[in-house]
Amino acid sequence: MRSVGTEATFHLCHPQHGGMLMPKPELIIDSNERGLLCESVERKAEKAGLVVIRQSLVVGDYQLGGALVEAKSINDLFLSSHSGHLWRQLDNMDANFERFFLVVHGSIQKYLAQAKASGKKVSYSRVQNELMGTLARIMADFDCQVLYTSDTSEAASFIVRLHDKLHKPASAHGAHALRRVASNDIRMDMLMAVPGVGREIAERLLDACGSIEEMAHPESLKQVKGFGESRRRLLINVLTSEEPVKQERKVRRTI
Repeated sequence: MRSVGTEATFHLCHPQHGGMLMPKPELIIDSNERGLLCESVERKAEKAGLVVIRQSLVVGDYQLGGALVEAKSINDLFLSSHSGHLWRQLDNMDANFERFFLVVHGSIQKYLAQAKASGKKVSYSRVQNELMGTLARIMADFDCQVLYTSDTSEAASFIVRLHDKLHKPASAHGAHALRRVASNDIRMDMLMAVPGVGREIAERLLDACGSIEEMAHPESLKQVKGFGESRRRLLINVLTSEEPVKQERKVRRTI
């Protein structure tokens, strides 16, 4: 896959620029994606007035401008977790996108029925424990936000609404996104002001690097688990740039 043409850039700022409303990026669905969820996302997105295109994605199933969504049924989640493929996917998303999400869909009852039909001996509590444990592990190891819903239509609605909220400034819906959670360590507060750095990641950064100064070195940041390449570049830029650092969402048009 290679990038072609002009890079379409979507700034995280007020939608009015020179009196013209900035368009939302297309909702891109991986060309290999199939099934009820995909069909539901297409219908809901088109109904919401979004431009939906099919395109081969290197990672993820749905690209929402500068954010990526991976969607999995319970069965897919378990299989990919056991094989190690899930963790490689999350590593790749973390390395290439500042924001990425996992949507898990499907009822435990339906999974149990299919598992028992294939001869597997499973119980509701065992499946529920594995599901919750896997989702907790993902959120502990990666700066990945996770949604689980037993309803495919709800999962599709979430993906479409997420696209809308990601490209709507906070002031447009009455909230002011003050990302300030005071801690007992000013270093922590400073790090948490950087997009993509939450409290847990900030703690990992300080544990691995020891000081803010050390974080300006790429090799030191590579020691931080769950802190991908795009966020490493952003943090180093924040710490070393002599010019204003502005966050942008970039959509690369590819063939």
